[in-house]
Amino acid sequence: MKLLISSFLLLCTSFCFSQTYYGQIVTNQNDTLSVQILIKGNMIFKNNKILSLQEKITVIKDGTSKEYFPKDLKSFKIKMENKKVVTYDNINDSIFGERWYSNKVKLYYTLIKVETRQSPYFAINRVFVIKKPNAEKLTYLIPNGLSRLITQKEMLEKFSDCKTLHDKIAADEIKITNEEKLINFIIDYEKTCFTN
Repeated sequence: MKLLISSFLLLCTSFCFSQTYYGQIVTNQNDTLSVQILIKGNMIFKNNKILSLQEKITVIKDGTSKEYFPKDLKSFKIKMENKKVVTYDNINDSIFGERWYSNKVKLYYTLIKVETRQSPYFAINRVFVIKKPNAEKLTYLIPNGLSRLITQKEMLEKFSDCKTLHDKIAADEIKITNEEKLINFIIDYEKTCFTN
């Protein structure tokens, strides 16, 4: 009996944490639709919400629900609990990334789930994705520095296409110690190397 009651309470708790948020989707045909976005299951932790939104979204419009994958949409906006509106863009039809900066150069924030050998048998890593103009491949920055968000070595490898900034990174004039400095660096990178 205890097992039955425990299972019932767990099931109820999972459903109770399903939440609906106001949002907008932009289809591949450039139609913008106001919708409700449903995040299913126990989504207490922010990382769980982000991981859920990156893979697919469940949209409720006119009483019907439909799942959209990154290949199905250009972008979507969602109004979170703190009233902040967050925009996610389709990144190469494979994942939705949270838009941090978007002009000629684009910067996205994503999370990646990696399997491990120790309990809970996975780790969640932050990854910044950069989409450069006319570049076929995306640039991935993985925060792994102790005193810096992104190490000098990784910055030198990923920004060798911009001599002016590459020289400043090599001379240790540019240090990315937090997210705000990363965004400012991307803006400077765009102005310095993609003015045409």
